[in-house]
Amino acid sequence: MTRVLLFAKAPRLGFVKTRLARDMGAERALDIYRMIGRNVAASVAKEYPLTVWYDPSDAEPEMRRWLGDFEFRSQVGEDLGERMAFAFREHFGRGESPVMAIGADAPGVSAVTISEAATILGHADVVLGPAFDGGYYLLGSHALHERLFHGIPWGTRIVRQVTEQRCRDLDLTVGHLAVQRDVDTEEDVQALGMRHT
Repeated sequence: MTRVLLFAKAPRLGFVKTRLARDMGAERALDIYRMIGRNVAASVAKEYPLTVWYDPSDAEPEMRRWLGDFEFRSQVGEDLGERMAFAFREHFGRGESPVMAIGADAPGVSAVTISEAATILGHADVVLGPAFDGGYYLLGSHALHERLFHGIPWGTRIVRQVTEQRCRDLDLTVGHLAVQRDVDTEEDVQALGMRHT
């Protein structure tokens, strides 16, 4: 059974989308983040079991108010890689496969996206959803590959490039979804035609 992991920060003013907040103000940035996360979770959960991995550790009540009634787990680890590795390890340990990680800031992600990723995993070891900024909005696999999470230059334009090189180093085949934008800047909001008034 496919398991989707939504990695999300608590929707707190000044805590999320700091680059977007510099462009548009913290309140607008928070409103956009809330809207995208709610829509992504609702769409994916229509067809797939969803676990929300949240940060910080005291945020579960507000995460539930924001996203609804899902399984919620507090993120564990110093950086995003450690946190993702821990979560993948937990879910594979429960016998779930494939496991796919998504974020709360890519408005194009839906149940259809997950279905397409699952199809790709029928003939690839790893599936990546390339993000316009050089990162990725989805990573999925049938097994835990720890090296895909450690020593990655998170937050840079070469995250996907380095991840794909790791896959080659490990002799893992990689399939790709269509490129999507996640929302980090006002330019992203405008490119996606999102209303933000």
